[in-house]
Amino acid sequence: MPKIALCIGVVILVGFVAYLALNSEKVEEKATALEDVQIAEDTAATTDRNLLVASENSEAQQVDSSTQTPKAAANKDNATKYQDQPPFPPPPPPVTSKQTQPTIEDQHFSQQGGSAQSNSDEPPLRLKGIGVNFEDFKFTKAKLQFDRLFMGFGFVIPGSSSSSGNDKSNPQPTYVVPLGTPVRSLVDGVVAAIPTLWSGDVSIQVTADGKMQKWIYETEHLVNPKVAVGDKVVAGQIIGEVGSFGNGDPPGYGAVEIGLLRGGQVPEHVCPFAYLDDSIREATFANMRNLFQSWEEYVGDQSLYTETEIPGCLSLQAIEG
Repeated sequence: MPKIALCIGVVILVGFVAYLALNSEKVEEKATALEDVQIAEDTAATTDRNLLVASENSEAQQVDSSTQTPKAAANKDNATKYQDQPPFPPPPPPVTSKQTQPTIEDQHFSQQGGSAQSNSDEPPLRLKGIGVNFEDFKFTKAKLQFDRLFMGFGFVIPGSSSSSGNDKSNPQPTYVVPLGTPVRSLVDGVVAAIPTLWSGDVSIQVTADGKMQKWIYETEHLVNPKVAVGDKVVAGQIIGEVGSFGNGDPPGYGAVEIGLLRGGQVPEHVCPFAYLDDSIREATFANMRNLFQSWEEYVGDQSLYTETEIPGCLSLQAIEG
């Protein structure tokens, strides 16, 4: 009996173990199945999310496309339009022109008093005229004191005709022209003074700003002045007439002098023709050479005028007085 009971116990134990093993496999299979279901659910959820995002992106792109389409189309049209046109030309180079002296307003009236520039070692204004017109020179066979209608800067006045009795270099170019010939301003400026000269006529003195400065532009031996102190003048403007101061001129003729005076402890003149404005320089020099040559041919004397570096300037050195 004990053996039988033992055998029965063993059988029951083996059966129980087999039951446990079978249930364990089912549990594992069930767990595996549950795990597979969970993975499938996760995958489906992920897919749904991806589809949702894709849908949202698609809608956003459609909205953006509907918003941007006109601009994009316009850009496309513009690109096509400009492809059919030639390229824009480069900007033109800066215009360069011959440098000329600034106007009196730009150069001086914008400065207080204008004295800074007027006191420099260079004249503040360039001559835009020589005081008379070239057609004002009227040839005559009458006897002239120096056999010339035009005496340049530095022309030597013999002692017999000078106030000192010694030879003297003329500091002011002198023209012999008919009485009453209009005398014109040399520069754009302001009348600073009109003193009466020893000969009873006047000198009209012009400066950059109407004050007595280091540089003074002179026209002397005028009668019937047409301007007053403080008047603004422009080059070529008639400021007076040629008078006669008893200098041996022939009947009906007088003389006018022009000067460029540099003040200082010892005042001195410089050749005004060395400071002509660019706008008149070449034409003025050509007219001077023509005048000299024509006069020499007229009187039959080829020795009256000497060719110089600057026509009208027999010297480039300053002359005292």
